[in-house]
Amino acid sequence: MVSKNIILFICFVLLTASSATAATLDVGQGQPYTTIQSAIDAAKTGDTILVNEGTYNENPRIKTNGISIMGKNRETTIIEGRKTSSGMRIDEVNNVVISEFTIKNSGGGGQEDAGVAIYKGNGNTVSNLIITGNSVGISIYQGSNNNIVSGNIVESNSGYGINLYASNDNKIFNNNIKNNKIGIYAYTSKTNSIYSNNLIDNKDQAYDSTGLNSWDFDKMGNYWSDYKGTGEYVITLGGKNAKDNFPQARAFSVKSEPIPTPIAQKDAGKSTPGFTVVVSIISLIALGIFKRIE
Repeated sequence: MVSKNIILFICFVLLTASSATAATLDVGQGQPYTTIQSAIDAAKTGDTILVNEGTYNENPRIKTNGISIMGKNRETTIIEGRKTSSGMRIDEVNNVVISEFTIKNSGGGGQEDAGVAIYKGNGNTVSNLIITGNSVGISIYQGSNNNIVSGNIVESNSGYGINLYASNDNKIFNNNIKNNKIGIYAYTSKTNSIYSNNLIDNKDQAYDSTGLNSWDFDKMGNYWSDYKGTGEYVITLGGKNAKDNFPQARAFSVKSEPIPTPIAQKDAGKSTPGFTVVVSIISLIALGIFKRIE
């Protein structure tokens, strides 16, 4: 016979879970968290980390799914990488959002080290950043799929502006990629969509080892500063068939991208309707059991 206490405990746990809310964690001088990393370590899925203006001499590593890390102003909220490791690393987690920072001076010995590195992560969003003076701007590395990179200024990095390594089905659009050694480097990667970007004065504009990535979308290609205006733009470095079928004659105006809300935060403070029904049914069953016990 099931005891009343056990039934009451189950109902309590379910009801508590249904009303859980997402938290906002504030970072900066005089805030509850003085480093970005300490807020990341405390965050749970659905939480948002808001980082106040200032320079943060650290290399945050994210190992929690579904959190958002937002700077107050990308011009004045700065992550200084100190030439050590990645400026910010999404490490084998999914659905993370990073937005509104300047990230500079990252580096290190790892092949994937970058201003922002995504390592074995899926469904992440990297938007509205200034990424400059790093060994690599953004690295999407080793089976990192279905990520979005948009609204960023990626310039004056000593290696690649954006590195796609063994990663597929990512979307790279609405970025200004300028004065890097290679603007976009795609190695053993395929079915990535790369469009509506400005590739300006990179030593080499692009590399595509497979020729299986799409360099235009819905008749919208990229702006290439060395394009001569004679049909398609052929990417000469890498495999065959790498080309932009619809290169643009003028540079795009790179705009800030709207930022998705973490799934757990959309209904913060509200119970899910379906979940509420389940809890109600369980409660009715519990009442029936109580009567039998009595």
